[in-house]
Amino acid sequence: MAILSKIRERTVFLIVIIALALFAFVLTDLFKNGGFTSDKTTNTIGVVGDEEITREEFAAQVENIVQQNRGRVTTMQAAKQAWDGKLRQMLLKQEYDKLGLEVGAEQITDAMADQLAGDPRFSDENGFFSEAKLKQFIAEAKVTNPQQYQQWINFEQNMEVMAKSQLYFNMIKAGISATLLEGEQIYHQENDNLSFEFVRVGFDQVDDVEISKSDINQYISQHKDRFKQEEKRDLEYVYFEEEPSEEDEMRVEASISNLLKDTESEEFEGKTNFKTTDNVEEFVAIHSETPYKDQYVFEYNMKGEFDQDILKLDVNDVYGPYKENEQLKITKLLERTKKPDSVKTSHILITYDGTRIDPEVTRTKEEAEKLADSILNVVKGNSDKFAEIAEEMSSDKQSATKGGDLGWINYGALVPEFNDYVFEEGKVNDYGLVETDYGFHVVFIEDRTEPKDAVKIATVTKSIEPSEKTLNNLYREASKFELSAKDEGFTETAETADKEIKPVRGINKLDESIPGIGRQRQIVRWAFEEETKVGDIKSFEIDNGYVVARITNKIAEGVQTAEEASSKVTPILKNEKRAEKIIGRIGDKNLDEVATEFGVSKQTAAAVNMSNPTIPGGGREPKVVGAAFALEVGEQSNPIEGNKGVYILKLTEKNKAPELPSYRGVAKEETKTRTQSLNSRNSNVIDALKESREIEDNRHLIY
Repeated sequence: MAILSKIRERTVFLIVIIALALFAFVLTDLFKNGGFTSDKTTNTIGVVGDEEITREEFAAQVENIVQQNRGRVTTMQAAKQAWDGKLRQMLLKQEYDKLGLEVGAEQITDAMADQLAGDPRFSDENGFFSEAKLKQFIAEAKVTNPQQYQQWINFEQNMEVMAKSQLYFNMIKAGISATLLEGEQIYHQENDNLSFEFVRVGFDQVDDVEISKSDINQYISQHKDRFKQEEKRDLEYVYFEEEPSEEDEMRVEASISNLLKDTESEEFEGKTNFKTTDNVEEFVAIHSETPYKDQYVFEYNMKGEFDQDILKLDVNDVYGPYKENEQLKITKLLERTKKPDSVKTSHILITYDGTRIDPEVTRTKEEAEKLADSILNVVKGNSDKFAEIAEEMSSDKQSATKGGDLGWINYGALVPEFNDYVFEEGKVNDYGLVETDYGFHVVFIEDRTEPKDAVKIATVTKSIEPSEKTLNNLYREASKFELSAKDEGFTETAETADKEIKPVRGINKLDESIPGIGRQRQIVRWAFEEETKVGDIKSFEIDNGYVVARITNKIAEGVQTAEEASSKVTPILKNEKRAEKIIGRIGDKNLDEVATEFGVSKQTAAAVNMSNPTIPGGGREPKVVGAAFALEVGEQSNPIEGNKGVYILKLTEKNKAPELPSYRGVAKEETKTRTQSLNSRNSNVIDALKESREIEDNRHLIY
């Protein structure tokens, strides 16, 4: 009581202490997430120019895409679709505003007419779009249906954007149309051709050369656009996969082995044994993870690892336990027989209301059976009527067009009742009636194959899965690895634990998957968090185990360093330096002398043109072919550095195509090609607009 009295005396003091503690907790969380300045980043998915894309608006678009695709796309894939669409829309709108692009009421109405064509609400008596009906619809909606009127306002705004879009792209199309002069140039590039003799000296004909870091840096500075890069991360990881232990396998093996002994079973109200049970189907249903299939299997189809051993069994004998596909199994041979493996048959399906086969059918089940009986009697009396009746009355529309013919059907491919009749009960060249869930079938059996050896088997299957003990051990192993890697080093710990380190290079901040472990967005997000540094190590629980990852490199957005670009730049610079050496050795030698000097052969290129600048043995060499067109017949070129080596040419023939009366057709075809490229959603226009705007993309912080 004394303690309670003391607490009451200090109630106000305690309240203040608790309030300060809560406030400190909130502040800690606030600063952990970027302080007061992080609010914009949290609530803004991106910024295009000076316009923001709010998180709420964007999330609604992503959710809409996910629902429309019914789960066939991931959240990240939906976010990409939403971003691409929103970015395109904002870029174009900002460009329209920048250009002062305006459209009049007539242009908006024309856009509406295209969209509303065929809608009876906006069509006259002849079926054509009616502006008068459109105005009447808007006036009525404004008074009687405010929600519909608001939807119309939104539609009208979209039509204004569409009209501006048509105007904008039409302006661009006018600017990219090919002129007659361009048409003439294109014609001659495609049809003028020449032939020449040449010697190609490959870059490997001279000694290797050294490339310094300064050489690479100089090349990068001269070609910065080619070495732009996004922010990336390199990491490495060790995978602890959930796998059953030997103990787990032994446990499952003991469990399935017990099914071959007389053991007490509440389900069977007594002793049960797979070898002696009289109810195999029920036994399998209780003890197996895979259902019993009451059907025959042809011996020639049994090609599994253990199937030949199973086929050697006597009836009612059991084979196993045996391991197959991470499962333990026991298999019992139930029957041996001979059966035809296929049958040629036809049918007339008479369905009824409730089978959902033909929505136009309203007859009852009793009426369907009566009709099928009468058809059976008709075709028994006159077989020529079968095809005619099938075409007219069968609800199986696919076979009806063939007179009811189903062709050759393999054993087991049909529903059980139909299968049993055509393979066992019915007679060849005879008619019968079969009832299935689809309705009543009037069946004709035309032919069967010769009987083949078949067996009926029953298999009890139990998966070998990791136990709780194994999973707990795996968790402890991964946790121990993480702690040890932080103290003793990632590589050293992996070597001690005999675990393979898997490197991953160049992850982008919006990537979703990691090679070897699939979709692991949580790991990618961690790799790009501001707090994550090179060398940081963290463990992650994934669907099938654990991953311990380490950041090995942070690649900043911008221009690649010499180290990052080395693999791409070094071969280019080596070829340039080798080309200089080769050109120095060629000097003023002729083709034969160059061939002798370098031990290569003289070759011939015939009918080469500018539109397809391909040289035998050298592939595409536009620079070399361009130089050839500048020569006169009989003239020898200076050494030319190409893609595959240094060339020296001697022009032997030049053929200029005859002039056309007009190059309008060529120019028109070129304009069409350019326009088709422009009409693509991923056209160069959008790329150009992206380059002209400051774009901030924060999707990786949210998704």
